[in-house]
Amino acid sequence: FLLSGEQGGNGNNMGFFREIFAAGSHSEVSGEQELFSLLIQPAVDFRTGCAFTGEALSRLNHPERGTVSADVFIPALDILGLGARFDRHIFQKCCHWLHRSEMEGQRFDRIACNFSRKTLSQTGIARELTRIVDSYGVPCHKLGIEITEQDPETDRHRLTENLRQLKAAGFRIILDDYGSGVTSEHDLYNFPLDIVKLDRSLLLKTGTEKGRAEFRRLVETFTRLGAEVVCEGIETEDHDRFVREAGCHYGQGYLYFRSVSHDRVFELIRPPIRNEA
Repeated sequence: FLLSGEQGGNGNNMGFFREIFAAGSHSEVSGEQELFSLLIQPAVDFRTGCAFTGEALSRLNHPERGTVSADVFIPALDILGLGARFDRHIFQKCCHWLHRSEMEGQRFDRIACNFSRKTLSQTGIARELTRIVDSYGVPCHKLGIEITEQDPETDRHRLTENLRQLKAAGFRIILDDYGSGVTSEHDLYNFPLDIVKLDRSLLLKTGTEKGRAEFRRLVETFTRLGAEVVCEGIETEDHDRFVREAGCHYGQGYLYFRSVSHDRVFELIRPPIRNEA
């Protein structure tokens, strides 16, 4: 797919995304075929070896155009002004999944939902998300609010205040993809962060002594600030050993799990995963 304004792109593509989003959003928790599927990539807690937390991801399944990755359709929705609506849609799907899982006696401690900074800067967002969670009877601490590395022009004062309200309500505040985007030192010291996720690009630099020293320094800094640290993109045994030695609390990546459909998660996470001394 090409977005409007890209080489070969045209307004018909934007109309396509507008149409399918409307169709997908109205099928929420219904018998209709879901166009936006909920995927979950579990993360491993290095302290226990268990994988009872994870990140919510999404994929567009179109009957004619096939599977469309989030890297394509989310920028399209942002261009259409539908990004915030989509963030809420996936958040609601996660609440429904957690509620159903609890009713079935399945344990999952926390699922992290991605939100753009633009969405999280909206007036009343903390009250709205709290109402959604309450409507499903799910404790707020089971939801992570994951701040994506986008929207550098966002009103940081309002964003920070909304994050503080969300944290006070019981949500876990997570900074996604640190090292890849727009997060400033001001953000690190003012956002009420519970968890920082280190971008894979930082891990790939650990082939040099300088890269390893920088990675260790970041882990130490975030831990000192009271945040747990997740390393993303772990794909090799060497990376696994290094991030554990560096003091990361969680690992996420293909070495442990790929993203899977939400209805298959509990098939995968029952035994402890790679709990090494």
